Amino acid sequence: QHCDEQWDRHRHVREVPTDAFGDISFGGLGQKTGKYVRVSSDTSCESLYQLMTEHWKLRSPNLLISVTGGAKNFYIKTHLKDKFRRGLIKVAQTTGAWILTGGTHAGVMKHVGMAVRDYTLSSGLMEGQIVVIGVAPWGVIHNRHALVHPEGCFPAYYALDEQGQGRLSCLDINHTHFLLVDDGTHGHYGVEIELRARLEKLISQQSLGKRGTIYNAMLKHTPCVVLEGSGRLADVIAQVAALPVSKVTLVLINQLMKRFFGQECKSFTEVQVIEWTKKVTDKNIHFITISDSFGGQNMRNVSNSITKFELLNMFFLSLELSCGDVFSISFSSQSCDLHPAMFSALVGDKPEFVRVLLENGVCVRKFLEHEDTLCELYAHLPACFFLRKLAKRVQGGKIRRGHEPPPPGSSKISLSHVAEEVRHLLGSFTQLLYQPSRYKMTEDDVRLAASLRTHIRNTSATKT
Repeated sequence: QHCDEQWDRHRHVREVPTDAFGDISFGGLGQKTGKYVRVSSDTSCESLYQLMTEHWKLRSPNLLISVTGGAKNFYIKTHLKDKFRRGLIKVAQTTGAWILTGGTHAGVMKHVGMAVRDYTLSSGLMEGQIVVIGVAPWGVIHNRHALVHPEGCFPAYYALDEQGQGRLSCLDINHTHFLLVDDGTHGHYGVEIELRARLEKLISQQSLGKRGTIYNAMLKHTPCVVLEGSGRLADVIAQVAALPVSKVTLVLINQLMKRFFGQECKSFTEVQVIEWTKKVTDKNIHFITISDSFGGQNMRNVSNSITKFELLNMFFLSLELSCGDVFSISFSSQSCDLHPAMFSALVGDKPEFVRVLLENGVCVRKFLEHEDTLCELYAHLPACFFLRKLAKRVQGGKIRRGHEPPPPGSSKISLSHVAEEVRHLLGSFTQLLYQPSRYKMTEDDVRLAASLRTHIRNTSATKT
């Protein structure tokens, strides 16, 4: 009699306590037991985050890597597959990240799981595992009946059955945790998307992990930049950083927490917050720089450049990827915003990143528009014969054999120095690499060039 009535999960589904939770075992040699839970699509993200950090004992992440891709299997070249897996694990390892995927044994999710498997088998470490959380729709999981028990399963034995799954999907056996989202439907994909988006937003906003990150960084004497006005914990630090410890009271901290965190301030222990804040402001204040993130367009440009520069630096140091083959970096910024990253790529001898930056809008002519940029590149050359000869020329021949050249910036390298040194190495018959008409020379440079030309002529006459 209700066949014409449109189905509405809020009206036609009754929520009850979950009957699918506990540990999950996939069998097989070396397989570790994972965690899983069946949750309603209306479950609060705060409850899920509490479940993961307090009951599953996961450390709050410093970075969240959300991997999104199709659930269809696809072919990928072996060398690219190896680079992708190795790079992903390196980033997750070095940053203490959580990796979030769709959780099924197909497509890119399968590749992520295999990367974790390879790491586990090669390292043999039971501690410090890579956290890979699969967020999947409960209604599309094949063999999900094996996960159901009113009192939980410890463990539930789950069999991977790709042959009999049909239109459904199997859980990936190499993921470590699963959130199985149930909205009352069967066979419908995508019902987890909204909850996953809310969860990712909550995790990215959580300051529990960031608080420890800042404090641990300063204990290692690592300078930190706090952007005042960027919200939450950054604003709390900015408000108390300049105050003497005697004025950092519990009342003040509570006021600031309510002001910048709202209802979320209840998740912080007051005693812990005040003790941590006093430690930072008392002994390590010189490692904190407070910047106004709303202090004009220049500050925003600087913060954007820092973000991109640090992002690329993370890839430079952590990944062994030919990134142009696996992914493309897309920036909506102007070309000049990427100049610091271009400088870092050139100095760090990373041709693959130079190529990616050039493909994404960096103009070499604009990058080298100012003479100082090219001079700085020469000044940051790695230790080599040419750098030593160049430094000796700048210092006026004061560097003795066996001594290191002075650090960059101690004496200004000009393009006239470079041009004369190149000409000296190749021979006086060559033209200057950088013409004086294009690049201005100081009076000292002119005198130096003149003396060098005289020296070269005298040397040539003597040889003749």
